[in-house]
Amino acid sequence: MSIINLDKLPEEARKELLDFYEFLLQKYTKRKIKKKIEEIIPRKVKTFNPIKREEIYER
Repeated sequence: MSIINLDKLPEEARKELLDFYEFLLQKYTKRKIKKKIEEIIPRKVKTFNPIKREEIYER
């Protein structure tokens, strides 16, 4: 890994470079976040029972 010499840059350029570096850190570290187990496993739902035509008119 190379070392970057920030002393050669003006103060404004240093701030901009550090800001961009923090942006890249946020961008590429978000991908490594693992999902919780509740988000991975599908939830169980009740079985679907269609309503019969007669039952609709009884209501």
